[in-house]
Amino acid sequence: MTDQHEAWRPPTQLPVLVTELSIEDGETPPPEVGVIGEFPLLFQEVPADPADPSIVTLRAVAEPRHSGKPTLQRPGTGEQWWDWTVLLRGAGWTATWYTRRPVLNQVEVTGRLIGDLAYATTGRIRGRVTRVRMAADRYHRDPATPHSTWHQMPGTRHYREVTTAPRFFASVARTTAPRLVAGVTRTTDPDAPTDGICEVGVLVDLDLTDVPPPPLRASMVPGAVSAHGTDLWVVDRELPVVVRLDSNRHVTEYTLAGQIFDNPPAIRTRDVWAHAGGCWVGGWDGIYHCSLDGTTRKVSDAPIRDGAAHGDVLLAVAVPSRNAAELVLVRPDQDPLPRSASGWGDLEAMSTVDDGFLLLFRQRDPNTGALGVTRLVRVDLHGTTTPGPPLNSAVDSYRPFLAGAPPTVFDGTNAYRVLDDLTVVNAAALPERVLDGGQIGEMMWIVGHPPDGTGRGGWWPLTERPTYTTEHQYWLFTLLDAQTREPISSTPIRSPQPDVTIDGAGTVWVTAMGLHAIPDKNMTPPVPLDVADLLDRSRTQKG
Repeated sequence: MTDQHEAWRPPTQLPVLVTELSIEDGETPPPEVGVIGEFPLLFQEVPADPADPSIVTLRAVAEPRHSGKPTLQRPGTGEQWWDWTVLLRGAGWTATWYTRRPVLNQVEVTGRLIGDLAYATTGRIRGRVTRVRMAADRYHRDPATPHSTWHQMPGTRHYREVTTAPRFFASVARTTAPRLVAGVTRTTDPDAPTDGICEVGVLVDLDLTDVPPPPLRASMVPGAVSAHGTDLWVVDRELPVVVRLDSNRHVTEYTLAGQIFDNPPAIRTRDVWAHAGGCWVGGWDGIYHCSLDGTTRKVSDAPIRDGAAHGDVLLAVAVPSRNAAELVLVRPDQDPLPRSASGWGDLEAMSTVDDGFLLLFRQRDPNTGALGVTRLVRVDLHGTTTPGPPLNSAVDSYRPFLAGAPPTVFDGTNAYRVLDDLTVVNAAALPERVLDGGQIGEMMWIVGHPPDGTGRGGWWPLTERPTYTTEHQYWLFTLLDAQTREPISSTPIRSPQPDVTIDGAGTVWVTAMGLHAIPDKNMTPPVPLDVADLLDRSRTQKG
């Protein structure tokens, strides 16, 4: 071993560039000097630059993902390249690296550790925050070109010392220029400034040694919930564990012969659908059935994207690959009935209707992700499918959903009423853009950002400025009348994508950083139900 190798030691302090998106989205609390920070971690390879404190040289073990197979990237700019997904494992950290060069085992790399959104990585880092600096870039537009685009100026990144990161970041020009969004905002004012500054995040120094052990994982982390009568069925976010709670909160625990999902990038890996005789569980590792007598059985190995239950009949959509969906219709004590859905594209939303199920599919270019044909498909309780024609209305939001009476496609703020021939016509738009939604009983539910009074809807779905305050990011969960779409109540919750159900007593339950009941009173905190504590007590009593 050389002297250089003998002298090298793993660093105990590392810089992490935490993106403004991860903080503004609410997934990452604003880092603060002295607190423990934990961040989903990406690695970005860039050349060494002694003037940039975010760039470091690290040694790590490179572990290939996706069986070591590369992905062809075609961003639509005329360029294309292969890249490999690699997990870098260092001393006290892991980071996902999308690299254009294949690597394996011990590597030395130079670049940035980036704290980003969890869906983009399986890596993580945890340490005590010893320093926080605002990171900002300068932008410029060509004053000689009308309606010109803002461009980042290379080599202009600078850092400013703070003790706590802001909740929201400045992305404006120096005077009265328009807001910069990812460096592509255009201005229509020829007299607008030509130089601007965009804050891209905070550079956080982490001490990896001055940190207590992470807290123990709870025995149950609610990922999905479904109710039938007074029974609540809850499935864990990562573990193949299901809990049934009766009206007295007596616990029946079910262990599925399923996969443990380690640090999944999605909010949930399995869904649950309750019925009179038990519940269905469907997820990335197949379909299971739990009976009231405490037994479980595996019904299908198909990887499930989504599903809906009509009584005790479950229609699940398996997606083994892009644009290759398969429908799986299952009933208790019967073999699953598969139906091909090839050529329809990706499932975007589904719901139950009087005579079965309604599904929304959308095609995407497998290389660029560009949106293509959207169509509705009706499926009856015997598995017979009726595909509709390509829709003549553009559905272009990230998460369209089906809800309402009659059935309606909600696409951001737009709404399209579904006709009997599976075409759509424009319906009254929602006053404000929403992030997610669905239907439970005679009500719709939606989730959106709290209103600030500046949008076209004003304070909708509230009647005035919210008085609810919290130190945490929250989203607004609102119940609407399914026919009139008039707001019934709004509740602050801690997730933009909750799983939602309603029990026989009319209580609405959501999974949002735990399991919570939605109160009747407007803008009051949801009421938590500690499923892990109930499960732990049940296990102790049995032991």
